[in-house]
Amino acid sequence: MLILRRLAVVVIVGGALAATAGAAPTAVPTATVALGAGGIVLPALGAVWATDTTAGRLVRIDPATNRATVRLSVGARPLGIAYGARSLWVASSFSGEVVRVDPRKAKVLKRIDVGLSPYDVAFGAGAVWASDELGGKIVRVSPRRNRVVARIRGFVRPNGVTAAFGAIWVADLDAGTVSRIDPRRNHVTRRVRVPRADWITASPDSLWVSSEKGKVYRLDPATLRTVAVVTVGANPLDSAWVDGQLWVPNIDDDTVSVVDPATNTVARTIGVADGPVAVASAAGDLWITHERAPLWRLPKTG
Repeated sequence: MLILRRLAVVVIVGGALAATAGAAPTAVPTATVALGAGGIVLPALGAVWATDTTAGRLVRIDPATNRATVRLSVGARPLGIAYGARSLWVASSFSGEVVRVDPRKAKVLKRIDVGLSPYDVAFGAGAVWASDELGGKIVRVSPRRNRVVARIRGFVRPNGVTAAFGAIWVADLDAGTVSRIDPRRNHVTRRVRVPRADWITASPDSLWVSSEKGKVYRLDPATLRTVAVVTVGANPLDSAWVDGQLWVPNIDDDTVSVVDPATNTVARTIGVADGPVAVASAAGDLWITHERAPLWRLPKTG
């Protein structure tokens, strides 16, 4: 669960940040983009998109210039982003809406009321799926109708949502479970225990679930069996599968853990800025949002 603890904009002029004794080596970004507080980052249509949770904006970054070319108002505390049906879909948590955006025109097309507090959003099976964190449900939105067509209840505090392996996967933080939803029936078909499950990332053969306990659980999507439990940093959030490795941002110790799936261990740990939230791969580099620092562009070598 992402909690904004304090608001700040940090400007990095250049050079490595000082590392404290025993800390992971701190990476040096090649560029930074100011965000009030970074949310989720997503590559789409040749650009990098990020939610600015404090400013209530969706930000478009041109990777050719490392500049923000669009800052679009999308409601209060936007967090999750997905792309599908030629649109971007933003979970605007404090507005209770999923906001549909035309990415080419940088224009809001529709604001769809989905519940109390949409947290994350995914696109799969021809639909948009949003987790209503405080409403305890998953909401299915039809892109053709621009409205809610199903509400799937029975959750406590659903957070991360991912569409993969022909199903919709939900991390329920307070229930400590990962649920599989059959999109043909809008029905939960299986739940498995994962303590403090928060975000879910799919790789070609696995689901990787960030747990607030400082671990990432690797699940077999066919059986939901736990294949491995990897100890990472403090409070891992929205990871990314990059060139055969899992990059995990740890918000509470300002690091990124790089997990080797061959050994199910952390291959290296990288120090980043204050409160890393999400990682994405675009234009040959890594893009990392931070809760209390700018968005970083970072070479994959760290």
